[in-house]
Amino acid sequence: MWNAVEQVERRKDAQLAREVTVALPHELTDAQRASLVRSFVQSAFVDRGMIADVALHAPGREGDERNHHAHIMLTTRSIGADGFEGKDRSWNSKELLADWRESWADHANAYLREIEVGREIDHRSLEAQREEKLDLKERALERGDDRAAHELEIEAVELDRDPLPDIGWKAWGMERRGIQTTAGDLWRDAYGRLEQVREVVSGLRERFAETYARVREVAEHSLNGLAEALRGADFSTLEAAHEQVRESDREAERSIEQDRDISRERDDGFSL
Repeated sequence: MWNAVEQVERRKDAQLAREVTVALPHELTDAQRASLVRSFVQSAFVDRGMIADVALHAPGREGDERNHHAHIMLTTRSIGADGFEGKDRSWNSKELLADWRESWADHANAYLREIEVGREIDHRSLEAQREEKLDLKERALERGDDRAAHELEIEAVELDRDPLPDIGWKAWGMERRGIQTTAGDLWRDAYGRLEQVREVVSGLRERFAETYARVREVAEHSLNGLAEALRGADFSTLEAAHEQVRESDREAERSIEQDRDISRERDDGFSL
């Protein structure tokens, strides 16, 4: 197919294809991942008139074993009854790219909800996600929920990093054959920084859990001590004081009732 694509183009520097890389949920089976990609490619690309060449890749020998992903090569020309037609420049728009990212998240999350894994894909940038976490943290502080605020701050720290660079299908193929590439080196450097961030976040969560465990222990100890003190306390004096207050209230009510009786007697009389 790609030979036919090259024959259509006249310029040597013509754009022959568009590449899209998507990270596949590692929680899915191979069959589910394949079905997910087919569904997304059909609705996002093929239905628009593109031809899609899809390659599913499992994690490599190095790096994250969850790194299932797909490389999708797309034609820049639509296909018609007589072959390739003109190029649709709207396919290069940033707005359409944003739509594709959101559509991918919708497709993937539908599969994740079906198997009930308890997480969803967020198509937004890391910066946008981080800003949302910080905003939610401020709201948690305003309502006095310190624990939620601390957790949201940790999540914001986890998002404070650069995204992993796209290796590209050619470099990825070379890496899988054991050939080291510049793109692969950049990816490994970025992944190393990601692992450092994850290590920091893991440490923060451990210290966070330890701190709240100590706070809970102190609180429980204080409550137990208070309960013990209350069990041995002499409330007779306090009860006597309460009785005095109640007696004062009753005396006030009697006085008010007497005033009402006097007032009624005056109203019943008459004058000449």
